[in-house]
Amino acid sequence: MNATPQVDEIGVIIGRTKRYLLSDGTAQDAVDALADVARDVIGGAEGAGVSLIQDGNRTSVGATDAKVLQADTLQYSLGEGPCLTAWAQGQPVIIADTATDTRWKDWASAATEAGVRSCLSVPLIRGSDSIGAMKVYSGSLDAFDVDDQRLLTKLAKSAAALLGHVQASDTPQRISDEVKDSLASRDIIGIARGVLMERHDLDRDEALTRITRLSGAARAPMRETAAFIAQRRNGTDTSETR
Repeated sequence: MNATPQVDEIGVIIGRTKRYLLSDGTAQDAVDALADVARDVIGGAEGAGVSLIQDGNRTSVGATDAKVLQADTLQYSLGEGPCLTAWAQGQPVIIADTATDTRWKDWASAATEAGVRSCLSVPLIRGSDSIGAMKVYSGSLDAFDVDDQRLLTKLAKSAAALLGHVQASDTPQRISDEVKDSLASRDIIGIARGVLMERHDLDRDEALTRITRLSGAARAPMRETAAFIAQRRNGTDTSETR
């Protein structure tokens, strides 16, 4: 299969994201867009994310869904996993089956239980430095191959250039603070969105719309509404959400 249209799409989206990031300073939208691109261009991917690692701090910056956040958080809490290895070694990592992979037993066991069965992680390389990793996950076995690895590596190069440019711009501190401030809210919203998708058979946009409607109806902050949903305490089968 010719991957040129996908590669062309990557270039267009990276260029658009870069202009939007530099004009509006919304780094979170940029990294979320990068995660969405990774999920969309890798055929077997069900979820994707971007992790930046700076000064020993490991942070899931962009993610497409709650399962990605969960898989990443497991790596950070356990101190092991494919993304951390891809970052540390500067080399791609493929897992065909988390249930049988023996390289990171604790993480693989927890990931299997969470529904992640295969994974592809590639490093984000800026110059001679590895600044993080880009990853795609799937609930199916052996979902990724060497062609996927080449394509994700190409995307990661563009992503690293974009993220490196942001760090080298005259607004890095403001963008960094914005990312830190938005992470907690975005993570809980992502988890709530996953709950609604599973519970009501919604797609990502429909689930986010439902959270927004609930928040408006309750006149409550979106993060607070999402927290109730994530804890399975918020009633969502009311007429106001339909």
